[in-house]
Amino acid sequence: MEEEVKTYSLESISSQRKNKKAEIQVSKMKMQQIAQDLFAPPVTKNKMEGLMQHVNTGIAAYDGIMTGIKILQRIRGFFRKK
Repeated sequence: MEEEVKTYSLESISSQRKNKKAEIQVSKMKMQQIAQDLFAPPVTKNKMEGLMQHVNTGIAAYDGIMTGIKILQRIRGFFRKK
């Protein structure tokens, strides 16, 4: 059982480094595109859909704020009872 001994040269290391750097750049671009697609607002077909989307966003924001306020009130209530 003979083991092969690999020899590395500066040129091979440099070319491997360049290849990996290019792979990382491609992966980074793919991840950026996926993130943009994921968080981009949906395209509306007409003005009514756009208006409804804004209304739904506003309602969701209001609901989130009200839920946060209620949670904070409960937490403060626990500390006041002591």
